[in-house]
Amino acid sequence: MTPFLIAITGGSGSGKSTLAKAFQALIGEERCALIGEDNYYKARPDHKINIVGLPEEEVEKLINFDDCESKTMDDMMNDIASLGKGETIFQPVYDFTIHDRIAGQSVRVDPKPIIIVEGIHVLATPEYADLFNLTVYVDTPADLRLSRRILRDTAPVDQGGRGRDIKRVIAQYLKFVRASHQRFTEPAKYYCDLVIADEGLPAVSNAKPDEQAVSRMLAPLVRRVLDMRPELVGNTS
Repeated sequence: MTPFLIAITGGSGSGKSTLAKAFQALIGEERCALIGEDNYYKARPDHKINIVGLPEEEVEKLINFDDCESKTMDDMMNDIASLGKGETIFQPVYDFTIHDRIAGQSVRVDPKPIIIVEGIHVLATPEYADLFNLTVYVDTPADLRLSRRILRDTAPVDQGGRGRDIKRVIAQYLKFVRASHQRFTEPAKYYCDLVIADEGLPAVSNAKPDEQAVSRMLAPLVRRVLDMRPELVGNTS
C-alpha cells in the first residue's frame, strides 16, 4: 500500500505536535508513523556562522532557528519522498539542550499506511505540499502561542521544559520567532487543505491537554482522512 502522507504545520506553540500525536494514538503506531521536523536542524559545524564550542545561550543570539536555513530541508524532503515510495529512512537525532545533532545516531523509520510530518517549515515552500496527500494548518492566536512558548521554555528540564530565563525567551521571540512565523509558516494557512482552530490546549511542561479540546481538533482531521481513504482509519471508536 502506498503511504498516505499528511503534513501538519502551524506556529511554534500552536498545538500541531499535540494534534499529530493524538492522531497517531488514535490510529495506532503500527499503522501511523510520526516524523518530527525538528530532528533536521543542522549540526553546529554546518551553520554559516561558526558556533562550535559556544554556550547554548550565545548560540540563540546568533542563529535564527525559526528560519528554514537552520535545517537541512532538502534532506527532510528527500526522506519524505522516500517514505512516500515505501522506502525506509534513517532520521537524524537533534538535542535541544546543546543545540546540536547527536553524531552517529539516527532513528529508523519504516513506511506505514499513514505518515504524519509535523513542523513549522514542513510547508514553508508551496512546492513542498506536492509531496503530501493532505495538508493541515493549526491556526492558533499569537498570544496563546507565545504564552505556551514562555511556559515551555522556562519550565525546568526535569519537567519537560528547557530551563531558560523568561527575558531570554521573549528576546528570542521578538528578534526571530515572530517575523519568521509571518514569513515561513503563516502563508501555508491560505493554501492548506484543512485549517483547524486550536481552542486553547495547554502546553505547559508536564500538563496534559484537555481531552475534549483534543477530540474537537481531531474530529475534522479524522473526517477528512475518512472521506479520502476510509480503509486507512478503520474502527477508531
